[in-house]
Amino acid sequence: MTLRRRLILAVLAAVTFAWVLTSALIYLSAQEEINELYDTAMVRMAQQMQALLPRVHTQTSPAPPAANGPIPGDADLVDEGSAGLGDLAIAAWRPDGEPLHIDPDGDHLPRLPDVQGFTERKIDGVPWRLYYLNDPAQGWRVCVGQVKAERGELIVAYLQAQVLPWVFGLPLLTTLLLWGVSRALHPVLTLSQAIAARVPGDPTPLTLHEVPRELVPLVTEMNKLLSRATALLEHERRLTADAAHELRTPLAALKAQWEVARRSDDPTERSRAAANVEAGIDGMSRLVSQLLTMSRLEDEEAPPTRGPVDWREVSRQVLSDCLLLSERRNVDMEVLWPPAGQQPLPVNGDPTLLGTMLRNLMDNAIRYSPAGTVVTLAFEPDRITVSDRGPGVAPELLRRLGDRFFRAAGQQEQGNGLGISIARRVAVLHGLALEFANRQAGDGSGLVAAIRLNGMY
Repeated sequence: MTLRRRLILAVLAAVTFAWVLTSALIYLSAQEEINELYDTAMVRMAQQMQALLPRVHTQTSPAPPAANGPIPGDADLVDEGSAGLGDLAIAAWRPDGEPLHIDPDGDHLPRLPDVQGFTERKIDGVPWRLYYLNDPAQGWRVCVGQVKAERGELIVAYLQAQVLPWVFGLPLLTTLLLWGVSRALHPVLTLSQAIAARVPGDPTPLTLHEVPRELVPLVTEMNKLLSRATALLEHERRLTADAAHELRTPLAALKAQWEVARRSDDPTERSRAAANVEAGIDGMSRLVSQLLTMSRLEDEEAPPTRGPVDWREVSRQVLSDCLLLSERRNVDMEVLWPPAGQQPLPVNGDPTLLGTMLRNLMDNAIRYSPAGTVVTLAFEPDRITVSDRGPGVAPELLRRLGDRFFRAAGQQEQGNGLGISIARRVAVLHGLALEFANRQAGDGSGLVAAIRLNGMY
């Protein structure tokens, strides 16, 4: 169901409910007011008749006139309008119970000597409302009666006056609602058309011109989403392009080595080619694994889990993971902890990701350290450092460390430049900063990677 139809149905339902509720309240109010009006008139009529009865001097009752007969005088000149003479009647009785024939319609009203005030009775099958008034001093008794249907007719006529305008006005109201809802939803339609017409990857934000105030937060958040989606698409494009570029050379080398292994008759040459193919496959596997890790981390905005990090447990796992490479390269590893009473850099985050960060830094340091040297992982209260005794990096290239697929010229060690990129991304997710510097003069050559809380350096 469309939003337009929902709004129209909701408004019509609300109007109908309000109309029914209002009609019910009007009916109850009209019933109370009309009953009060007629009851007051009946009481006044009875009081006036009772005041006139003591002045009656006739000793015998006159013959009753014909029911609803003509008023004495020139009947042709009498205009009774819309009076319903049969709906209201009055009767009176002498102290001895003899009726006074005042009103022909009142002759059939019962005397009911034990009733005082209002009562309701059926007379000849017709419901009547009766009012009895006694004169305790002289004994006169008066009764004023009214057919109850007269009140119901007035209430119905009053409700009809309220209902009929709604019956004839409902089509007009529906038409106005259709027009008003269409006009109100026009900006939404315009916005949807603008979004539908956009080219994927278009970073241009949606304009807020002529956007209703209620839609401004929606459009603002949509612009933020478009910006994030564009950045993600651009990231995927660059990652795909870089990956394709990096994979092209190893694949070509693998193909060449495979051709050598397949066609060479020299066992030694075939064995060397097979070893090269195996090493190339290992490098390709490492590259794909790092690409998947980098892609997953780029989509994250926060660590999957957060909690106090036990750096001792993390460091044990990192050393275990790097042990095979360390033995193959003949490079020792050491871990330094802060003095007693001091805690290493406090971080809340994901221990697995932080272990990946330190492992990549240690792996990089071991690969570029000469045999017989030591790579140091040092934990301090305000930072964590990974130091090696390698050749270091030219000062102008330090800022480029961490760029995807960046490797300084002249490097003999195999790699793809993604390890430091992954470490930097993990640091950013945890509110940390990763910076690199060469060892100070007099301290020997080598590279130092320092991890600090963001904003402390």
